[in-house]
Amino acid sequence: MSHSDKFIKFKRYVSQNRFLSKISSCPYRSPIWDKRVAEIIKNLGSEANVLDLGSGIRRRAKHIINLEIDVLPNVDIVADGHNLPFKDAVFDAVIIEAVLEHVKDPKRIISEVKRILRPSGYICVAIPFMQGYHASPTDYQRYTIDGLNELLSDFEMVECGSCVGPTSALHWIFREYVGILFSFGNIWLYKIISLFIGWLTFPFVYLDYILLNYKNSHNIASAIYFIGKNHTF
Repeated sequence: MSHSDKFIKFKRYVSQNRFLSKISSCPYRSPIWDKRVAEIIKNLGSEANVLDLGSGIRRRAKHIINLEIDVLPNVDIVADGHNLPFKDAVFDAVIIEAVLEHVKDPKRIISEVKRILRPSGYICVAIPFMQGYHASPTDYQRYTIDGLNELLSDFEMVECGSCVGPTSALHWIFREYVGILFSFGNIWLYKIISLFIGWLTFPFVYLDYILLNYKNSHNIASAIYFIGKNHTF
């Protein structure tokens, strides 16, 4: 087993551990996105059918169905998002956070989500723009605001914009750059240095609480979001 394979195996173990997953990466915040999604969940009520597609180990609310591609804590259904195991028009909302960059065919995923959404059901998507490569298990693409709107053009847009700001983008690139520079090609050293530098300089990220209010922040945002409704016709 190569060093890269060992690292990927270790990374998978860390991601499934509630404690290690919290300290193994810098927690870039997305206050606007988190607030909007929480509001939708609350307004729909506890009887609503809500799917968190690619949930990871987090559960947003007790009644939400968590779906992942692998067995993880808090996961209710293990399935591939390209072929969702649900009937047509059964969900009131589908949440897709930090997922589409990891799939081979985002259009297929969105088509499946549209199929399982009820008329006027919500689709909530957050995806990276200016972020470094992060395999889970792979990493295929990034989206601009225009690209995300085009991908979701079959939905009626409610709102879209930046959800993880420019400072987070700059911070991610800086810590990874320093890690690579002083790693001498060793992937373990690279990640250790990157994590150390990331936590050491993390307070700068709070500048995003200001910058996210600027309308042009999406030009170099770390991540963007789209909230829309399924067309009724």
